[in-house]
Amino acid sequence: MTHLGLTLRLALADLRFERVASLCQIIGLAALLVPLLILLGIKNGVLTDRTTALLQNPESLRLTIARTAAYPRALIDSLSGDPDVRFVAPHPVVLAVVSDFAGTAPGAPVVPRVSLLATGLGDPYLPADSAAPGPGEVWLSASLAGGLGASPGDRVTALMPPKSGEPDGGALDFTVAGVIPAGTWGRVGALLNEADLFLIQDWTDGHVQGADLDPLRGNTTPRETFPSIRLYAASVPAAFRLVDRLAAEGVPVGASLEEARALADLDHALTSSFRVVAGVGLVGYAAAFAASLWNNIGRKRRAISLLRLGGLGRAPAALLPVLQAAGIATLGWGTALLTYAAGAHLLNATLGPSLDLDGPVTRLGPSDIAASATAAMAVALAASVWAAIAVTRITPQQGIDDG
Repeated sequence: MTHLGLTLRLALADLRFERVASLCQIIGLAALLVPLLILLGIKNGVLTDRTTALLQNPESLRLTIARTAAYPRALIDSLSGDPDVRFVAPHPVVLAVVSDFAGTAPGAPVVPRVSLLATGLGDPYLPADSAAPGPGEVWLSASLAGGLGASPGDRVTALMPPKSGEPDGGALDFTVAGVIPAGTWGRVGALLNEADLFLIQDWTDGHVQGADLDPLRGNTTPRETFPSIRLYAASVPAAFRLVDRLAAEGVPVGASLEEARALADLDHALTSSFRVVAGVGLVGYAAAFAASLWNNIGRKRRAISLLRLGGLGRAPAALLPVLQAAGIATLGWGTALLTYAAGAHLLNATLGPSLDLDGPVTRLGPSDIAASATAAMAVALAASVWAAIAVTRITPQQGIDDG
């Protein structure tokens, strides 16, 4: 039998012999880890629910460009490649171009003052995995589709009001590509292809003429600069990074990030609290466990010396408290995980309905479980160092002298 195998057998035999003390150490570690796991699980559950709710409301992470200017397409292209950006699109001078909308059939209802936005792939208002509208296509908000009685595939017309030189106003026809689910966009609005939106804007500004805008579609010069930008951050931290980035590039941002800032503050408070509690608890347990292991070695000093006299090397002997600590850490962590699972089930059943969360109250991912195992093993091994050093100072001669 190798020295390592012998050391492992001796370590396990001593744990069984000192079963009461071993059980106390296992329970002590589990008693420390369980509340930490629950605290971490609640932090994850609450923050995940709040973050999901925040991302489901695109306006919470919208960054408003505070000043109109000539923003180059290169800036929009750069932002579209930034992982902090969820969606970016050019925008006209005003916050939203507005026109009336009507069905193409005679006597079709007219919905006045419809907000128009340029859209594209990844627009937070579009359903996931849906295609962005091409030229001549439009996505209607649920309220607009209901007012028009329109469904995907129907034809609708954007009606621009009369202006100087155009007493009959202007019109641009569209095919309904889809309807935005109710609750996603709170306005009576339509999402258009970028070229169609700026064609309407150009007609409103008098840069193009004619009552029928359909022949002009595709015949206008592509723009290289835009008066404003429609911009959404990918996450709460990303929103603050984008504000700093744009400010550094001279782009003023009037972001309304109260909800995002409140969520960031909550995350910071919960994370700081968890780190303080975990740090104090783990250090305290490590100190108590180290003292227990060192005391155990002191009580068995003569037995270890005789093992050394029988041929057990210094290094294998020093592994005795290390292997014992590793075994206690493994059993304590396993006990804590099982206890946490039972506690989490109870919390989810009792607190879930009252907190009105969409998911469980407590959540631990694979990385959290792995981190807890690593922390338990690291504390146990650190606690065993003192005892291991004490073992290395025990010589074979001491067993004879003590006899």
